[in-house]
Order: sequence, then C-alpha cells, then structure tokens
Amino acid sequence: MHNSACFLLLICLFETSKIIFADNGEARWCTVSTQEANKCITMKTKFAEEGLTPAITCVNEATHEACMASIANGRADLITLDGGDVFTGGRLYGLRPIMEEIYADGKKGYNAIAVVKKSNRDVTINNLRGKSTCHTGYGRNAGWNIPVGFLLEEGKMPSVGCQSSLQSASHFFNLSCAPGVLEAAKEGSDVHNLCSLCPDPDVCSGSGNDYSARYMSAFSLTFKCMIEREADVAFIKTETVLENTDGNNQEAWAATLRSEDFEILCRDGTRRSIAEEASCNLATAPSHAVVTAGDKSKEDIDSYIQLIKKAVDIFAADGNAKGFSMFDSEPWSGSKLLFKDATENLRTLNVKNYEDFLGVEYLGSMNGLLTCPADSIRFCTVSSGEQKKCEAMSTAFSDASISPNISCFQTKNHAHCMAYIAAGNADIVTLDGGDIYKAGKYHALVPLLGETYGEGDASYWAVAVVRANTTFTINDLQGKKSCHTGIMKTAGWVVPVGYLSDNQQLEVKNCDSASAIGEFFSQSCAPGALKEEYNPLQTEPASLCSLCIGQRDQHCVRNDHEPYYDYSGALRCLAEGAGDVAFIKHLTVDEYAGDNKKDVGWNANLKSSDFHYLCPDGTRQETWSEDCSLSKVSAHALMTSGTKSDAEKSQIKDVFLQGQKRFGSDDNSDFKLFDSEDYEGSDLLFKDSTASLVDVGNRNTYDTWLSKEYLEGLKKQDPKECSGSSTTKMTLFGLLLGLYISQIFRGVA
Repeated sequence: MHNSACFLLLICLFETSKIIFADNGEARWCTVSTQEANKCITMKTKFAEEGLTPAITCVNEATHEACMASIANGRADLITLDGGDVFTGGRLYGLRPIMEEIYADGKKGYNAIAVVKKSNRDVTINNLRGKSTCHTGYGRNAGWNIPVGFLLEEGKMPSVGCQSSLQSASHFFNLSCAPGVLEAAKEGSDVHNLCSLCPDPDVCSGSGNDYSARYMSAFSLTFKCMIEREADVAFIKTETVLENTDGNNQEAWAATLRSEDFEILCRDGTRRSIAEEASCNLATAPSHAVVTAGDKSKEDIDSYIQLIKKAVDIFAADGNAKGFSMFDSEPWSGSKLLFKDATENLRTLNVKNYEDFLGVEYLGSMNGLLTCPADSIRFCTVSSGEQKKCEAMSTAFSDASISPNISCFQTKNHAHCMAYIAAGNADIVTLDGGDIYKAGKYHALVPLLGETYGEGDASYWAVAVVRANTTFTINDLQGKKSCHTGIMKTAGWVVPVGYLSDNQQLEVKNCDSASAIGEFFSQSCAPGALKEEYNPLQTEPASLCSLCIGQRDQHCVRNDHEPYYDYSGALRCLAEGAGDVAFIKHLTVDEYAGDNKKDVGWNANLKSSDFHYLCPDGTRQETWSEDCSLSKVSAHALMTSGTKSDAEKSQIKDVFLQGQKRFGSDDNSDFKLFDSEDYEGSDLLFKDSTASLVDVGNRNTYDTWLSKEYLEGLKKQDPKECSGSSTTKMTLFGLLLGLYISQIFRGVA
C-alpha cells in the first residue's frame, strides 16, 4: 500500500473514532450544585488563561453518587470527595483517589477519639453498653461513623439489622445527644433516647437551627455536652479537648477545665492521656481526596496530577493576583465548593486503590456501618417491597427453626448488590441472565440455586406479546412502542436485541444497544435506562423511559418502584395501552391474565385471550408454544461470592432448600416464598412463577450456567467486550499508525 493511501485510511479511521480522542486534551470536573458549576466555569477560564493543560471542562450532576457513576462510565474524570464518599466511590464504582487535600500546618485529616473524664475510672471501649454518650451528629465522621462503625465492626455493639447503625446505637447506649437522628430515623423506629441529652430538641431533629450549619462548633458543643450533662463519653477529635481546656476557652463551662483531667479510650481496651492520641485513637478521618476512574491510564492520571499541581502554584493563595482562589468559595455564595475552603495544598497519593488511602481502621469503621446481625445469611434487596418480603422471610424461617438466620441488606439496584457481595458486605441475591453475566464476569459471583418454572429444568422461554386487537407481526416492529422488563435483563432486553439484530431488523453499532433500540422503537419503557450502571453510554434515555410511569425519582428505575418494571410491569405497560409490544417470559400472560391469575389490581379485567404471541416465522398465536418464542434461556439464579468455601455455599443452599419445603407452596397461610402479593409487588426476591429451587450442580459458574449462544449475544452488547467497541478501534488505529510510521522510516532509510 502506498504511503498516501495508508494515510487516507488512517484519516478515515480517525474520523470514525474521533470521539475516543475528544477527552485526551481535557479534564472533566464533576459538580453537584449551581454554585459549584459556576465556580468550575471560572476555574476553567482561569486555567485556560494560564495555558494549563489538560483543559478543564465542567460536567454537572445532581449528586455526588451521580458524579461517581459518570466518572466510572467515562462521562467525567474528576471530583473531590470526603472519606465516606471515597469509600462509596471505591466500593460501588471502582474509583481511585489520586490527590489529597492538605490543611493548616500540613495536616491531612484528624484523629477521632473517645474522651472520658479521668475520674470516671470504670469506662473503657469494651463496656460502653448502657453508657451515656455525646456525638457531633449522626453521619459525622468523628461523632458517629468512626466510633459507632468501630463498635459494630468489632462486635462490641450488636447489630440489630443490616445498615442499622442508628437503631443499633439506640439499643446499645442509654441516654445520648446525637444531632440529626430523628430526621434520619426510619419510619416507626423509636430512637428518642439518642436525643435525651440534647439541650435543644430542634438540634436533635435536624430542624430549626440546622445542626449541620453549626458543624464547625459541633466538636466543642459535644465536649460541652459531656461536661454539663455528665455523660460518660464524648466522641470528638483531639484538638477539641485542647481548645477548651487549660484556659484556652474562657466560657463558664470550660474556664476551669484541665486537659490532664481527661483520658482517651483506646481500641485495645486501655486508657491514655490526651497527649498520646497518636497511638490511642479509634481511626484517622482522612482528608478529602480528588478521585478518578480506577481504570484510567497512568498517562491520564499523571496529566491530571500535573494540572492540579501547576494550578495550586498559581491559584492556591486566597486573594492572589490572578483573581481566582481555588480554595475559596465565598465569591460563589457557598462553602467547600470543588475543594474544602480550609485546604492549603494538594499532595499526590501513591496508592493503588481506595482501601490503601482510607486505611485499615477507617475502612473497618465504614464496613461496620453496613454490618448485619452476626452469623446471618445476608440477602441483598433492591426495593422497599423486597426488603419487607425479606424481613418476613427471615421471621418465618426463624420461627420454623431454619438456621442460620436471614438478614436483609437493602440497596438501590442489582449492580450495587453485586459490588457489596463481592466486597463481603452481603451474601446472596437472585439475578436474571443479563445480571448473572455481569456479576460473574466482573465481580466473580457464582450461582448456587436455579429457579424452575414447572418445565422440569431451570430455564424459560423469552417471548414477544401484543394485544389481540392488533394485526402486525414480528417483522413489523420498527416504529412501534415497546415495553421491556428492564434494560439488560434477559427476556426484556438481551434476547429481543439479539433476535432483532440477528434478523437484520436492528443494527447495534459500537455495542450501543440502547441507542439502537431507541432509534428502532418510537417510544419505550426500559427500566434502568437512566442509570449508568446499566446504560453506561447514556444514549437514548428519554425515549427509553418515555412510557414509564414511576413518579419523580422512581421514574424508570430498575426495581418495582417503577410500576412498569419486570415481567408483570412490562405486561401492564402493554395491557394499559402504553406500548404495542411487550418482551416477557412465556408464563407471564397466564400468571396475570389466565384462569387462575393472581389479583394485583391493574389486571382485574384481563383475559389471556386479550393477547397474542409473535412467532419468528411471521405468524401470530393465541396460545404460547415453544416454536412461537424468541429463545430459550437459563433461569434466574441465586448468586453468591466465588470466594466462599464449599461449606458456606452448602449452608446457604440448605437454608433455602429447607425453606422451600416449608414455604414453597402458595397455599401456605403464613409466608409464601414464591409469592409477592402481600408486599405490594411481584417477583420479589424470587420469581412468583417459581415452582422450586434446584442445585446448580456442575453448572456452578456464570458461563456454565448461561448458554454459549446467550453469552455470545451478551458480549455484543457489552462495551467492554464487543468487537465494535471504541477501544478496539483505538487499538486498530494505533496499530495502523505504527505501520504507517514504519513505512515512512523505511522510505527514509
């Protein structure tokens, strides 16, 4: 090939792949408020005036967690997070801290301590049950997260429920002042004893004089609480004792206090003087840190670090000659915008992951806040309905003497369940094929038990269903309105995308199935399409959610808070006239419209004759048959961490196999394992159509559980795997560029 032809080919490849290179010359900073966005815009302008590269651009999101998702999925690059958010960002989104804030006198955070009066000789960290306590506030590092998390993690404070630090503390302590607990308490839970020592009820509820607005003085107020209310212990930082003793505070309550009259409770059960806080603290609260995606290249990370270092040299000092102060938020009517206002410098971190940055002790406290009751099997749930059914299951199993006990770990979606199980915070979750693939490939989860649906094996058929009063076929779907069980779910997404693609009706470019479906159908409800965990490219979200009817922040979510979610939701979407076709499983119509249908309200007047099945041969059928299906696929499976021992896996299997013997029939008068009607939902924890759970046997990995054909179809929709991905294009471009350059040098030689 001539050099000129080679060069033209490279230009063509570059044009088709140019979006890949768009962010190489920029650092996209994520903001979470109007004030932050405005400060970011100014920062972008000022950095550009100084010729700093890569150039700053600003990406606006509603919350820190939305920013985490954007960074993880390549739509943003940087954000500054506190320790708790660094934990969440690392655990759920794979983010990595690259720089930490440095404060006055070179400090990088502070030590959280438990302070007692020296005269109160009987108190140690090991006997705080029944003691009176003072906290800076619920959710605060020194006053709550570190001490309560430590006590839970070490088993010194029993957990009364997964992620229930507030309720656990209420049971554990006697009288306390923990500002904000009433506002944070779950409906129906009584934690008023945690407010008993507060002088102002508004402080405890979080209303009126908002406690968070007074956080800078909260440490002193907490120390004052211990002095005036004669509490046993105050959870604060070391500086607070020094600032309020030895004549440093002349207010009446502190004027006569001496630092030598107080001691610190150490993790090992001993007590030491205030001067020994470096070796006697509960954990060090880390500085805020600048984080980026964990899979960023060394070159990208180095470019961000050099950018920030150069910026600090120019813009760190308040009131500098350049007219922009990185660590000042006052001009934008806020505080801690982009960085903490107390920051004086930023230091490069030489850590590989978030755990190394947070440290063993702080990490332990954060894990402690997630703790479930000891020795329980922790079932991960994704909605309030699932949580209620899980709690009922726990009670039923316990009453039937089935052990170990079940506890219920609630989170937002199945993607988070995978991450929490992989990290050891939860144990099990039931997933469909699309999620089984992701859980196995990227989180090392493995199947334990499979659902059967009365067909004799752990499988089911994916089908396309329409209303009987229509006439179109499987070949006429373009431009119609579609109802999906959820984005990247098997029957509702993976199979129809694969079928339409294989039959040349749909073209999936660059692994972007969301964009392909959004262009193929005029409108859809595909729950989860707004979430980057399931739609990382974030294409076509408006069209893919336009038929969904969930309200406000529940709109188009990938759980039963969206009424059109899952099999029943997709059929409801079709039955109520929102969509023209529903992609569901072969049993769904009989479940909700058959002679023995379950009554869930919306289906009261439905009959199975109201629906037809679309067959691959272009015909329609009034009743389902195997030859009128899109594909046969593996059933949903109960998944756990692949790191569990064979004994642990066997124990989990045994609990649920025992449970289905006792509660597997829908005729039970108390608890029904495979029925969700009592919890205002459907398919909660397990599919309602489940006949039984069966041991997976030798099909005990994600790829042996799923069929080879199904795996191939999934890979075509996985941006990290499929051959049309931008990464592959970049690699090809680099390869051809190298060949072209070598041709040039051969010519020169």
